[in-house]
Amino acid sequence: MATGVKTDTGRIRERNEDRYLVREEQGITLLAVADGVGGSSGGAIAADAALAELGTRFFGAPADRATSDALAEAMRDANAAVLRAAGASGHRDAATTIVAAVIRADEAIIANLGDSRAYLIRDGICRQLTEDHSGAMEHAITRFAGDPRGIQPDIYVESLRPDDRLLLCSDGLTRHVTPEEIASTTTGEDVRVAANALVDLANARGGEDNVTVVVHGPGRRATVARTAGRAAAFTIFALLILVTVGGAVAVLFAASSVAPTASPVPGASASPTESPSASPFPSPSPSPTATPTAEPSPSASP
Repeated sequence: MATGVKTDTGRIRERNEDRYLVREEQGITLLAVADGVGGSSGGAIAADAALAELGTRFFGAPADRATSDALAEAMRDANAAVLRAAGASGHRDAATTIVAAVIRADEAIIANLGDSRAYLIRDGICRQLTEDHSGAMEHAITRFAGDPRGIQPDIYVESLRPDDRLLLCSDGLTRHVTPEEIASTTTGEDVRVAANALVDLANARGGEDNVTVVVHGPGRRATVARTAGRAAAFTIFALLILVTVGGAVAVLFAASSVAPTASPVPGASASPTESPSASPFPSPSPSPTATPTAEPSPSASP
């Protein structure tokens, strides 16, 4: 997996109140973009507080909690964090949009508040995944973090393919760049190059607002992991077969090597020096009291 990010003040605004988050832990990636509102430095305060809390709360959720539930709860915690930061800073109108995505294997869970968007680019086509929470006035939003009434984020679930591109952005991009241009700029392109190119394009067309772009490429990690797992299993199976066959061959070899000692070969000597008592023609004894001839050993010749 790879992620490209670019944020810029634009050509009109004096400060950049956009913020982004890219965080990965234990194979899970959390991406987010926040577009702060509220004037003065209030927007930046809200965006900072929201994304800091979002990351902490999401990765601090119990392991058995569903990903979508953990993300929605983290968004609500981010709302509370913005309210605290706004009160502490004196910027009581400070608020921010949030669009966030959690990537786990080949699945993406997306949540949003406001008009910051998520797009999926696949096979050269750009599809908007989120729905703007916008009012009747231009660029007005009806849902945002920093709402004392509480918030309810929208949640979306998408399956990802290795060549897909998942894009999160503030409205500083979508004011100037069309979905078709997003698709043509990101398809088949390095995610970092694509993020830079989109921000440059927005600025070239006026840069009326802060602009932030996060482009994520799922890559082929999941496919490679499955292939490696199958290869490892095959290797272990092959080794078990080799051990089994090798053991059987060793037993047969041992049995064949023991066989000659079990049946003596006719004519073989028991020892390098032949004992007189083992001779087939013992010397006659004139004395009836002579000691009897010793009994041949089992390996002696008959």
